[in-house]
Amino acid sequence: MKQNKNSAVLDGNNRHIVLFGKTGSGKTSIFKQLTGEMAVSTGTSKYNPVVGLCKLGRAGNATLIDTAGLNDTSELGDEQVRRTLNIIRRADIAIYVINMQEFDREAYTRDHEWLERNMIPYLLVFNHCDEAYAGTIAQLKTEFPDAIFISTQTPGSISLLRARLSQMVRAINVQEAPLIPEGLVKPGDYVLLLMAPSGGGPIRNEHQMLTQLVHHGARVVAVEEEHLEATIQEMPHIDLVIAYARSFSMVRDLVPENIPLTSYSLLYGLQTGELDTFIEGTQAIASLNKDSRVLIAEGCMHSSMHRDIGRVKIPRALRRLAGEELRIDYSFGLDLPDEIEKYDLVIHCSGCSMTQRSVQARVAICREAGVPIANYGTVLAALSGMLGRCASVLEPEKEQVEE
Repeated sequence: MKQNKNSAVLDGNNRHIVLFGKTGSGKTSIFKQLTGEMAVSTGTSKYNPVVGLCKLGRAGNATLIDTAGLNDTSELGDEQVRRTLNIIRRADIAIYVINMQEFDREAYTRDHEWLERNMIPYLLVFNHCDEAYAGTIAQLKTEFPDAIFISTQTPGSISLLRARLSQMVRAINVQEAPLIPEGLVKPGDYVLLLMAPSGGGPIRNEHQMLTQLVHHGARVVAVEEEHLEATIQEMPHIDLVIAYARSFSMVRDLVPENIPLTSYSLLYGLQTGELDTFIEGTQAIASLNKDSRVLIAEGCMHSSMHRDIGRVKIPRALRRLAGEELRIDYSFGLDLPDEIEKYDLVIHCSGCSMTQRSVQARVAICREAGVPIANYGTVLAALSGMLGRCASVLEPEKEQVEE
């Protein structure tokens, strides 16, 4: 199926690579050469990031993001720097571009320590090498053996950079946690996968789950929810049921207690390494009242089913508990809103169309602001009294989670 320009650029399966550096470093020239014409502006201001599609050969496509210069604060001051740093935090790889003629060693040391502290893999790129003395280049190559030295005016420089990025992306792909954790499914296990009625075949998260289960050697029976009861009666043995958390109130009465049950959202939360945080975040639900403020954050454009969860099902349930006056805000896209600390709880989508790093960066922002964060799956499981049962399937020590 042919993708349009925007969907190809913003595809959630792509790794995110962020260009950053001072104004004048040449990062925008690098961005243009890496992406060609495939670029999408994320706003009207010159300070908004520009997003493009970067083709990396065997590593596939990556989403390349060009940010405002870290020292370009004429209009927005420290706020712009903060936004740029938040974009970098969600990067799978950061490209730190430095103008050879303006190498600020103190600034580099500060930025390097920040990148290390936030565990962000980065590639150091010295640009404008055509304007530098050979002795200076040789000295820096000795000091920074993993850096790349380029000039956007020199043929071959961008090819060298593209090859290194491809190598880094392939290494990350190998290291990334799988969607189906080791030990959950064994070859030959029977897995009942519940699908949403879509009319057009499996949607993204269903396709991802189905692919991973088959890869693990599972025997997968995929059915729409209306056929759940009949399928359970017909199957001689079931090792695992994976359902949508929005259906827990129905599923819990149909799936016997002796059959392991979990959800798409809980598996995505586990994959990012943030399931503990999301489970802990659900404890804030009990403290919500009519004066509380909740943010529901969706990382991308979704089907009507997902919109119904975030804009109808969860808000209705929360207001039933806390009062109709409960204020609920919404955010969509790559960034969380400013002043996240004003919220009493952030509820995030499952993140199936986001990179793991993007979800982790959002969790880190909430954690630093002291704001509890949960995801759709943990919230719906908690509201239906199913959190303990469904989380214990993934991590047995969570069996005693309070509902």
